[in-house]
Amino acid sequence: MPPMTLAEIETAPFRVEQRARLRGSPEAVWKNLAEPARWLDWFPMMHRATWTSDKTAAVGAERSVALRVFGKFDERILAWDPGERFAFTMIASTSPLAKRMAEDWRITRHGPEVELEWVVGAFPTTVGRPATPILRAVLRQMFARGTARLRRLLDERGTQVA
Repeated sequence: MPPMTLAEIETAPFRVEQRARLRGSPEAVWKNLAEPARWLDWFPMMHRATWTSDKTAAVGAERSVALRVFGKFDERILAWDPGERFAFTMIASTSPLAKRMAEDWRITRHGPEVELEWVVGAFPTTVGRPATPILRAVLRQMFARGTARLRRLLDERGTQVA
C-alpha cells in the first residue's frame, strides 16, 4: 500500500473521527498506545501486534498487527510524541477494503481526565466503497468497545501508572 501522510488523514475521502474521555494521566494512556502488545489487552479485534523493524518506538518504526475480520496490516509510524500523539500509516494489508489508510491517535489533558481522539483516514478500493457506511459503524463500535476496556484497565492498574 502506498503510505499516507499526516496531512492526508485530514483530507481522505473516508474518515471516521471518535473521542472518549478517560480518567488518568496522558502518560498512562500513552503506555497503552505505544507498546504493540498492550493493544491486545484493550483493543477487542486485535489478536496480534509486534514490532517488525529494528527501530521501535519512533517515527519510521514498523509494526505488524492482525485484526479479527479485517486481516493483517503492516504499519509505519508517522508521529510519535509521548503522551500526546501516535499516528501510523498502513504500508501493506490483506484487507481488500482500502488502498491507502492511516490512523491518528491524540491525547489531550483535561484536568483529571484525558481526551483520546482517534481519526481514521482512508482511500477505499472499488470493493470497499459500497461498504463505507457499514465500515463507519463497525469502526465506531470498535472504538467504543476499545475505550471502554481501556477505561477499565486504567481503573484497575491505577490511572497514573497503567
